Amino acid sequence: MSEGIARLRPNDPERLGPFRLFGVLGNGGAGTVYLGRGAARRGARKRTAAVRAIRPELLRDRQLRARLRQETARISSSVNSPFVAEPLGCELDGDRPWAATRFVPGLPLAALVASSGPLPEKSVRALGGALARALASLHEAETAHGDLRPGNVLLTGEGPCLVDCGAGLGRSLTARDGGGSPHAPADGFAPAARRAEDIFGLGVVLALAASARYPFAGQLPMTREGPDLSGVPATLHAPVLACLHKTPETRPRPGVLARALDLSGVAGRPDREWLPEPHLERIRERARAARSLTARHLLR
Repeated sequence: MSEGIARLRPNDPERLGPFRLFGVLGNGGAGTVYLGRGAARRGARKRTAAVRAIRPELLRDRQLRARLRQETARISSSVNSPFVAEPLGCELDGDRPWAATRFVPGLPLAALVASSGPLPEKSVRALGGALARALASLHEAETAHGDLRPGNVLLTGEGPCLVDCGAGLGRSLTARDGGGSPHAPADGFAPAARRAEDIFGLGVVLALAASARYPFAGQLPMTREGPDLSGVPATLHAPVLACLHKTPETRPRPGVLARALDLSGVAGRPDREWLPEPHLERIRERARAARSLTARHLLR
């Protein structure tokens, strides 16, 4: 997801399902993400949403569509975490398939470190604790994120938030940027394999946050010998290496990671207590732009 919010282009739809669209949040391998507003269910209040127009060729398999609908329903009904953007619905069978989640006015972690540099250790620990707790909620609901990478981690004034949970449609496309895993399961819906893959993704996120470097950048997926943790503080090597272990079964559970990284839950406190001011200002700038757009187009 890109940092800015662009205007709709001439070939963009004006509506997807119950959502009226007002801007473009980003473009990815699974499709374009729009800023929208609408009610996912009749009688429900209108919600500001991130609505993805999914590439139809990704949904040719009927069983895949059924599984994605099941994942969306499970996350919506069973996951209650401040660090997870809840789904608002999906339509996967029509000519214009879409999936919507709560709009999070945050800045992608990848964009933040690219513009402002790596986070200090205390911030990385808070971020890791929050994301580990988000994964614990997902895994307890017998689901998984499916595509955990820096672009799907948003930092907001209220804390970190995982977006695009449960879809995993862009998983095969992420390895080329150094952020994917060389050990992706053949069956994207094998529960244990997906949970282990989430932990690997968390390791990549922590390494990038701490060093502004991908731990496997420039290495081909099948020839990786080990992660490059240059720039990662030595005190973080143990949890990051545990997450990135080649054997999925040996990777730690998210609850264990949450306690090891952030026992007291610092990420649930005001952001000024754990994020540096330059990073906070970048996040506030993004939030102001989002509020301006929503106030101008969505709330009138």
